[in-house]
Order: sequence, then C-alpha cells, then structure tokens
Amino acid sequence: MTRKGSSSASKLRIFLSLMLLSTLSMAQKKPAKNPLESFLDTQFWLGIKMGINYTQAYPETRNVGFSPIDYNADSLQKSYDDFALPGAHVGLEMNFYHRGFSASFQPAYKRSRYSYNSLLEWRGEISGNRFETRYDVEQRIDILELPLMIKYDIIRSGKIRPFVMVGGFHSRILSAQKEVGITQIDYSSGNAITSDGGSASLGVKDAFKPFSGVSGGVGVNLDYWNIRTVFEVGYKHSLTSATQPNAQQNELASLGETNDEIFLRDLNISLSFVFPFRFIDQQFKAY
Repeated sequence: MTRKGSSSASKLRIFLSLMLLSTLSMAQKKPAKNPLESFLDTQFWLGIKMGINYTQAYPETRNVGFSPIDYNADSLQKSYDDFALPGAHVGLEMNFYHRGFSASFQPAYKRSRYSYNSLLEWRGEISGNRFETRYDVEQRIDILELPLMIKYDIIRSGKIRPFVMVGGFHSRILSAQKEVGITQIDYSSGNAITSDGGSASLGVKDAFKPFSGVSGGVGVNLDYWNIRTVFEVGYKHSLTSATQPNAQQNELASLGETNDEIFLRDLNISLSFVFPFRFIDQQFKAY
C-alpha cells in the first residue's frame, strides 16, 4: 500500500510540474505591450495649424438694388462663382486624445473670399439703343473661427493613423471688405463698346453678423520623433445666415449693388504640427 501511495504522489508532482512549465512557457510567449502605445493611450497635443480654404456663398434670400417697371426683377439677380477664390487660415490646434477618440479645439484667424457679378440693363425707345452696367465683386471676410471637433482614429497604432472627424463651429466677424469693378457696355452704335466704369472699395463689416454651423472631414496623423503632422480635408456648412437682415442698405445701393442674405460653405485643406505635452522624453520617439 505504501508503494502505491508513493507512486500516486509522484505522478501528481510530475503532472503539476508539467502544468507549471506550460504556464511559464505561455507567459513568455505573450507579447509585451509596446510602451509607446501605453504612452499614447491618453495624450494632450498642442501645436499650430494652417491651410487654405475655398468658399461658396449660397443666397437664401436674394435682394436687388432697383425695382424695375417693365421687366422681371429676376434678371437683376447675381451670379455667384462657387469655390473660386482661395482664402487662408492659421491658428492653434489643441487635442485631448484617449484610446482612439480626440476632442479638438482649433481657434483660428480665417480669411474667406468669394466673388459674384450682376448686370443692369437700360433700353431706349429706339430699337437697339441699349446700355448695360456690369458689376464684378470680390468679397473678403476676416473671421475669428472657433471650431470644436471630435476625431476617431481608424487605425490606432503605427506611424500613419487615418481618422474621421465631425463637429461644429462658431464664427465672429473681424472685418469685411468689398471690391467692386464696374464695366459699362454701350450698344447704341450697333456694336458693343466697352468702357471702364471705375472701381470702388469699401468696408462692409456692418453688413455681416456672427454665424454658426457644422463641419466634418477626413485626415491622417503622421508620427515621427516627438512631432505629429496632421493633414486634414474638411467641409464647413453654416446653419445661420452670415449677413444682417438689412444688408441691402450699403454705400453702393445707389449703383444698384446690394447684398443677398447668404450662407457660407467652405472647403478646407489644413496642415498641423503638434507636440505631445505628457512625458516628452527621448524614450518615446514616435517611430
């Protein structure tokens, strides 16, 4: 009986020893978590953002400077050039990141530009006696833009991390300038004779008001050393009008030039350089 008990105990010890060795072996094979990934799980980034933008002015309500008697006022409506003139923006980018999600505040100075033209026509009693005045307008708006974005990293590891973003913004008008070029066309001789009618430049800040909207876009983070480069393509859509209700009252009203009630839509291309604020160290170079 003693031999049988001793044999059972010996087999049990061998079994337990094998189980322990197997567990240790599996533990050794389990990959250790990259310290960089732990470092980047929660992080605050701060840097500078810059880029270009293209603006579309969408007229919700159209205004005309004259009330015609013998023709339809629709012929006096403006023709807008969509996303035609480049603007620029520069500001800060402040990101708080946690496990794939970022809350990003990006205050910026922004210049938006758009253009439009309108045509006024006078006809005489004599057939062919026609005179036209064309107004070519460039509108510049300087804005303090306050966007708040939520970003989600599609890929959360590696040096290249694409993301999507969605959020909203509020814009304050800093200044506004209108440049108007006037061209006169005389058809009384049977041929179109064009002459320069001069130009005008004036400040029209009072014709604009603060506005808000929504935005979204895509981008990619590129990590190297202790720097992150962020490339973004975004779209902004205002939900409130950028012009005052009485915007048609301006210094050029006597010429028939007046503002419509407009909503602004922007395409933005931006590049940011941001730095981590949590434990900046040579140990955590992002490569």
